[in-house]
Amino acid sequence: MQGRTSSYSACFQLSQGPVVKRLTLDLTSIFSVFILTMWRFKPFMQKEPAGLEGKTLDVGNLKIHVRNAIAEGGFSCVYLAKDALNASKQYALKHIICNDHESMELVVKEISVMKSLKGHPNVVTLYAHTFFDMGRTKEALLVMDYCDKSLVSVLEARGAAYFEEKQILTIFLDTCNAVFAMHCQSPPVAHRDLKAENILLGSDGLWKLCDFGSTSTNHKRFERPEEMGIEEDNIRKHTTPAYRAPEMWDLFRRELINEKVDIWALGCLLFRICYLKNAFDGESKLQILNGNYRIPDLPKYSSSITNLIKDMLQASPADRPDITQVWFRVNEQLPAAQQKSLPDRPPEMASTEGVPRSTNRSLQMPSRSPPPPPHGEPAKSTQQPGSRPSGGQLGAFWSTQHAKDTDIAEEKHRPKYDEEPTSYGSAKHNRSPMRGETVQTHSTSRSTHDKSHNPEAGPSKDIEINFFEDKNTTTAFQDEAFNTFVAEFDSNKISSGIANKKTGTEKALEAEIEKLKEQLTQTNMEKAEMTSKFEKLSAICRSQRQEIQELKQALAARTPSPNKSTSRYHKLTWKPGREG
Repeated sequence: MQGRTSSYSACFQLSQGPVVKRLTLDLTSIFSVFILTMWRFKPFMQKEPAGLEGKTLDVGNLKIHVRNAIAEGGFSCVYLAKDALNASKQYALKHIICNDHESMELVVKEISVMKSLKGHPNVVTLYAHTFFDMGRTKEALLVMDYCDKSLVSVLEARGAAYFEEKQILTIFLDTCNAVFAMHCQSPPVAHRDLKAENILLGSDGLWKLCDFGSTSTNHKRFERPEEMGIEEDNIRKHTTPAYRAPEMWDLFRRELINEKVDIWALGCLLFRICYLKNAFDGESKLQILNGNYRIPDLPKYSSSITNLIKDMLQASPADRPDITQVWFRVNEQLPAAQQKSLPDRPPEMASTEGVPRSTNRSLQMPSRSPPPPPHGEPAKSTQQPGSRPSGGQLGAFWSTQHAKDTDIAEEKHRPKYDEEPTSYGSAKHNRSPMRGETVQTHSTSRSTHDKSHNPEAGPSKDIEINFFEDKNTTTAFQDEAFNTFVAEFDSNKISSGIANKKTGTEKALEAEIEKLKEQLTQTNMEKAEMTSKFEKLSAICRSQRQEIQELKQALAARTPSPNKSTSRYHKLTWKPGREG
C-alpha cells in the first residue's frame, strides 16, 4: 500500500513538470489558430440550407420552388422563388413569423393595402398569400414581384457620379405616383417608412414602392400621455430615424400626425437622390425638429428641385404641400414627351361597378387645391398655340396639357348625338355640347384633340373650327373649367352639359350630411382604437398581476414559517425515553 502511494505521488509530480506544461500550452495555441482560421474562411464556405430554401410550396393558386434568401430581417426573410410550371417566371417570396396578435395584425394590414393598390404600375404586385398555423406561432407567405435592384443599391453603386435632373425627376415621379394612390384612399393611407431601401426597380423599368407593413390611417393629435407612449413605441418600431418627420420625433408638440409625414420623407428621399447622402443622419433630434439642413453647392440643380425640397422639408406639416401639388410640380418639370395628364391609380380605384371612370374621379381624387407655382418663382405661362386663353397664375395651370387630356377622357363617356348630313362630308360628332357652347348641326366643330382620338375621322380642309361665337362665351367657359378643376376634378358638373338644378338649400343639406358621415366614421375609428388600447393595457395589467402572484407564491414556498422551524428543532433535540 505504501509503495502504491509513492508511485501515485511520483506520477503527480511528473505531470506538474515543465514538459507537460509546455505541451499543454502548445495544444492550446494550435486550437486557437484552428478556430481563427475557420472563422476567417467561414464566408467562403458553402452555407447550409436554412428556412425555406430548396422547398416547393403551394401559395394560393401558385406552385413555386424556393431558391436562395435575398434579404433577412428580425422575424421575416425574403427568398427568390421560381414558378414550378414556368421556370422563366420569378417571384419574391416573403416569409413572416408572427409571434403574437400584434404582428399578425401588421401582416393582415400589409396584405390589405397591397390588395387595394394591386394593378398600380408603381407598386409591387402581390400575386398570392397564405397563412400557416404552427401552434404557438403563425407564419405568412406573400408572393410578390421580383425586383433585382433597389434604389439604395443604385445610389451606392454610383459613387460620386450624380444623376442628371431628368433622371432624378423620373425616379421621383414614379415614387410620387405610388404615394398619390395611397393618399387618395379614404381615409388616406400613410406609408410612414418611405426610404431608398423600399424603392425597387421593376423588370418593366419602372420604380416600385414596397414594404407596406408600417402603413397607418390613424391620423390624429395625441393629447394624453398614455396614448403618446403607445404611439412613440409604434413610431420607434416602424419608422426610420433619417426619414422621420419632426411631429413624430416630439409628440408633445401636438402637431397633427397624418399623411404629411410621407411628404417629409419624400423631401429626404429627393435630397438623397440628388446629393447621394442623407439630409439628416437621424441622430440629431434638434436638427430634424427645427428642419435645419444645408443644400450643397454642387452639383447645381435648378431652383424648381431645390425649392421643392425646401417646401417638403418644412418643420410644420401644415406648411408642406400635399401629394397632389408635389406630383404636378414634378410632372411639369419633365420633358413634354414624358409628362402625364394625371397620376396613375389602380384599376380597383379607377372605377366602381356601374359607374364610369370619369364620373367616379371626384370620389377618388384628394380634396386639395391646385398646385401653387414653385417656391420663390413666379407662375410660368404654359399656354400653347391653339389653347384656350388663361386669366392668371392658376388659369395658366388649367390651360396646360393636364386639363386638355382630362377633357378628352371625359368626352369618351359623353353621349353621342345623331348627326345630320352636311355638305362637309361624313365627319362625326363625338362630344356633347358644353355650357356656353352653341350647337350647330350644319357645321362640324372639332378640336385638335378630337382628331387625335378619333382615327376614323379623316382630315378635311373644309372643317370649320367654330366652338364659341363671342368673347363673353369664351370667358364664361374658361372660368367654369377652372372652377371645375378646383372642385376636386368633379366631372359630374360638366358630364352632359345640363346644369345641375338643385337649390342651394339642398346642396347645403347634402354637404352637412356628408360632414356628419365623416365625423361618424372618425368617431367609430377612434372608438375602435381606444377599445384596442384598453384591451392591450388590460392584458398588460393582468400579466403583471399574475407575475406578482407567482413571485409571492415562490417567495412563500422558499421562506419557512416560524412554527415549522420550531417543531423541526424540537424533533431534532428532544427524544422520548432519554430524559434523565
